[in-house]
Amino acid sequence: MIKNYFKIALRTLTKNKVYSFINISGLAMGMAVAMLIGLWIHDELSYDRYFKNYSRIA
Repeated sequence: MIKNYFKIALRTLTKNKVYSFINISGLAMGMAVAMLIGLWIHDELSYDRYFKNYSRIA
């Protein structure tokens, strides 16, 4: 069953090359941007956490 799904996916990818490239590259860029935003948020939230009383810093 899953072998059939892979066959259909491969046929579709080879039949519509430009459309497939646009979809795959868009998905890759979206995932990369989401990861970068997540890393940026993590960095901003962890600022000054290495101090002993970081919650009392004004």
